[in-house]
Amino acid sequence: MIQRLPALALSLALLAGCATPGAIGVQDYGSVTGRVMDSRSQKAISGALVSIGIVTRTTGSDGVFTLTMIPEGTQTITVTAGGYTTTSVQVSILKDQQTVVDPPIALTPVGP
Repeated sequence: MIQRLPALALSLALLAGCATPGAIGVQDYGSVTGRVMDSRSQKAISGALVSIGIVTRTTGSDGVFTLTMIPEGTQTITVTAGGYTTTSVQVSILKDQQTVVDPPIALTPVGP
C-alpha cells in the first residue's frame, strides 16, 4: 500500500533535504532617491506618485522621494501627478546601496 503525505508534510520533507533552505527566494535589495520637478517652471512637484513595481511613495513638499527594498537590477521608476504627463525612467539598483536619480525627474504639464 502506498502512503500519501499531505502537501505541507511533503514540502517540509523536501526542504529538509536542501543544503541551504534559507536561500530559497532570497533577493538582494537597494534603494533609490530623487526629486520630481515641473519641466517648465523647474519647481518641485509635491504629492507626485512614484513607483517601482508595487513599491509606491509620494513626493514631499520639496519633490523628494525615497523608495526602499527595491530588488537589485534594472528597474523602471514611473512618476504620475495630476495635470502632468506620466514619465518613466530606468535606474540600476545595486545591493545595499542607494541609487540617486540625477538630474531630477521632470514632468511635463498637460495643456498650455
